[in-house]
Parts: sequence; structure tokens; C-alpha cells
Amino acid sequence: MDSQSPETIAAGLTEAQRDILLAGPHSFEEEDMLPDDLFTVGELWDVDSGDERLVWEPTELGEAVRALVAKDG
Repeated sequence: MDSQSPETIAAGLTEAQRDILLAGPHSFEEEDMLPDDLFTVGELWDVDSGDERLVWEPTELGEAVRALVAKDG
């Protein structure tokens, strides 16, 4: 794991990366655009249809970076 601080990571993000970070990734392609270790992928199952849906949850580091980006506007 990279030992960069949340401040360093936030400062290095592009505008597109900031948008993805704030909204949360919706695909592996979007998640791959972000620095490592900001999100983990999990599964949700639709109770009615049984379909699987992937969801990305922010890690502790991801939450810290997200808070800094949201604060900066």
C-alpha cells in the first residue's frame, strides 16, 4: 500500500478523478482511474430478481481523501 497522505492524494487528483471520487465509481474503468486503496468492491444481490450488482465502498483512506476534496469544492 502506498503511504501517501490523504492531502497528497487529494492534491494530485484531476478534475475527472475528483468527480468520480465524490460520486463513487460505477464501473471498474472508473475505479481504475483512481489511485489505489480508495475503494473496495463488494456485491449486492437484488432480492426480487436475484441479480448481482457490484458496489464500491470507500476505504478509510478513501473517506479521508473524499472529505478533503468535498471541502475544497
